[in-house]
Amino acid sequence: MTAVATTETALETLVDRMARREVAAHFLIPADQPPGVIRPPAPPMTVHILTCPVCGADGTTFAASGVTLPFAEWRIAGAHQPTEPGLPTMTVLGCEWFAPRAVLPVAIAIERFGPAAASRFRSRGVALLDSPDLPFEAGLAQLDRQESWLGTLLAGGPGPLPEAPAYTVPAATRLVGPAQSWAAYRDTLTARFAGPHTSDIDGGRWNDAYLEIRRITAAQTLQGYATCPA
Repeated sequence: MTAVATTETALETLVDRMARREVAAHFLIPADQPPGVIRPPAPPMTVHILTCPVCGADGTTFAASGVTLPFAEWRIAGAHQPTEPGLPTMTVLGCEWFAPRAVLPVAIAIERFGPAAASRFRSRGVALLDSPDLPFEAGLAQLDRQESWLGTLLAGGPGPLPEAPAYTVPAATRLVGPAQSWAAYRDTLTARFAGPHTSDIDGGRWNDAYLEIRRITAAQTLQGYATCPA
């Protein structure tokens, strides 16, 4: 098998596993359970906005986009504002945010293991900044390893969570920012599995594959053809 074929196979495996992991996280609570009836209120959290090194989007960009945080208990910290002691944190880039259900495992982890253990979370885009020079496949492999903490949550036991400087959220994000045209607005609706910019690698081919696997897996789960812990 050639090196190119080996890389292709490895990427297919990584993309498939990451997409299925996101779906499993989405179904930690059955989709037909009304929000607010399950476990109100959500644990409080401080959200930090990093300036994106690619497009320059920052906290001002994020605020101007009109993004609404999923829980009333979550607050965005100012650029130079310290984190309130004892509160867990979420760090994202200024050009991205999660669909509401994507942060479900974060809320459950804090609730189940406490804010001292489940203290720091970040998006895949932020996690990739730790090793900006890694090739695409190596970067995905690194994300895949970092997201293994979700297995503890899916198992439903008392834990503990594996130790990590920060827990990478196993979910795609969407672009945020003012849309000046229909094409720009359409782009904000397309989820990006490896962050707002890395997902465009190879013409967005792997992003398209991820979204298709995620869609099919979610549909099968809802129809009872697959199982996800609930």
